Amino acid sequence: MMTMRPQEDLGVEAKKAAVREVAKLLPVPESLASIASIKADYALRQQANDAQLSVTVTTQVEQAQAGIEALSASQKTIQMLQQNFLLIDKLCQECQTLIENHDQIKLLSNARNNLNTTLKDIEGMMSISVEASEARDSLGDDRELVHTFERLTALDGKRRFALAAASSHKEEAGKLREYFEDVDRTWEKFEKTLWGHISNFFKLAKESPHTLVRALRVVEMQEVLDQQQAEEAAEAEGAGAMASITKPRRATKKPLTPPASPGFLVKEKMQGQGKCYKDKCYEYIRKSVEARFDKLLSKFVFEDLKVALEDGRSIAEELADIYDFVAPCFPPRYEIFQLTVQLYTERFIQMLRLLSDRANELSNIEILKVTGWVVEYQDHLIGLGVDQSLAQVCAESGAMDPLMNAYVERMQATMQKWYTNILEADKVHPPKKTDDGKLYTPAAVDLFRILGEQVQIVQENSTDVMLYRIALSVIQVMVDFQAAERQRLEEPVTEIGLEPLCAMVGFIQDGGILLCEG
Repeated sequence: MMTMRPQEDLGVEAKKAAVREVAKLLPVPESLASIASIKADYALRQQANDAQLSVTVTTQVEQAQAGIEALSASQKTIQMLQQNFLLIDKLCQECQTLIENHDQIKLLSNARNNLNTTLKDIEGMMSISVEASEARDSLGDDRELVHTFERLTALDGKRRFALAAASSHKEEAGKLREYFEDVDRTWEKFEKTLWGHISNFFKLAKESPHTLVRALRVVEMQEVLDQQQAEEAAEAEGAGAMASITKPRRATKKPLTPPASPGFLVKEKMQGQGKCYKDKCYEYIRKSVEARFDKLLSKFVFEDLKVALEDGRSIAEELADIYDFVAPCFPPRYEIFQLTVQLYTERFIQMLRLLSDRANELSNIEILKVTGWVVEYQDHLIGLGVDQSLAQVCAESGAMDPLMNAYVERMQATMQKWYTNILEADKVHPPKKTDDGKLYTPAAVDLFRILGEQVQIVQENSTDVMLYRIALSVIQVMVDFQAAERQRLEEPVTEIGLEPLCAMVGFIQDGGILLCEG
C-alpha cells in the first residue's frame, strides 16, 4: 500500500503539470485554433528526439562491442603470458641440469659461429670468379673504367684476405692462387686498357676528354690506396719499433737513435711498394712522346733535312694543343704542359746533335735553315707563356756548336779569300777618282758591304749565340784586313806607285774610322 501511494501521487502530480502546461499553451478560448500546429510541432520534436536517441544508443552499442573485443584480446594475451611464464619455469628447470655441460655448450656455440663465418667466406671466394668476369666484360665500355677499377680493387681485398687465412697451409694457398689467376688476367687487361688511354693522351684530349679524365682518376685513386697501405705499414713498423724501445735488450749496446717519424716511414714504405700508377703515368707519357719523335730522329734527320725540319715544326705546333686540350684534363700538380715542353725540347736537342754530327755534310744555307728553325721554336714557346730562359734551352744547350763552328769557319775562310782577292785586284787595277778629284779603291767598301750582308743574314735566320759568334768572326776579318793594308804600306813607294798610295791614304782618312768602329 505504501508503494502504490507514491505512484498515485506521482500520477496526480503529472496530471496537474499537464493541465498547467495546457493552460499555458491555451490561455484563451481563441487559442484552441492553434491546436493543430501545436500537435505538428510536437510530432517534429518527438521525431528529432527519437533520431537522437537512436544514434546515441547505436554509439553506445558499438562502444560496448569494442570493449568486449578488447576484453577478449586481453584474455588471450594473459593466457599467452601465463604459457610463457610456464615455459620460462620449465627452461629454468632444464638449465639447472645443463650447468655441468657449460664448456661443451660454449664450444658448440663457437663452432657454429665459425661455421657461419666460413660459409660466408666461401660464398665470397666463390663469387670472385664471377665478379672478375663481370669486371672483364665491363672493360669494353670506357664509361665503366672507374667502376671496373673499384670492382678489381674489391676483389684484391678478398684475395688478400683469403691468402692470409690460408698462409699457414702452403698447399691450400697454392690452390687459391691458381683460383685467383682469373683476377690477375683481368687486372692485366685492365691495366693494358688504362695505359693505352694514357699513351694516347694527345688524341683522347681532343676527341674524348672524358675518357682521359676517367683514366687519370683511376691513377689518382690508386695513389690514394698506395698511400693508405704505406701508412698502415708504417704504423705497424712504428709500433714494432716502439715495442723494441720499451723492451731493450741488455746483451748488446748500440747508440740510441730516435724513432722514425710516421711521415718518414710512409715515404720509405712507398718507395718500391704499391703500384706507383703516377710514376707509370709519367713513364707512358714519355714513351708516347718518344714514339712521336721516332721517325724524325731515326729517319728524317738522316735522309732529308727539309722533311726533318717540317716534321719538327709540326711536332712543335702540337704544344699549343697540349696547352689548350691536354693540360685541362690533368690535375694541376702534374704540370703536364711543363713536362711535355721539357720532353719535346730534350728530343729537339737530340735532333740538333744528330744534325751537328753531319755538320760537314750540310751547306751554309742548310745550317741557317736549322738555326732559323731553332729561332721559330724558341718564339713559339715564348708565345705559349714559357719562360724565356727555358725557351732558349735549345739554343744554349751546345747541341748546335758543331753547326755554328762549321758555318763560322767557312764564312771566315771565305771572307779572308775575298779580301785577299780584293787586295790583289787593287794592285792590278788603277785607283778611281771622286767628283772632287780624290783617289780611292773600292776594296774597303766592297769588304764592308759583304761583311754587313753576312751579319744581316745571320741576324734574320739564327740565334743570338750564333750572331755573337759571327760578330767576333767579322771583327777578326776586319783586323786581318787592316793588318794586310798596313803590311802593304810598309812596301817601298816605287813598288806601290804614287796613285795607289794616295788612294790608300784616302782610305785611312775616310774609311779607317768605319774600320775602327767595326
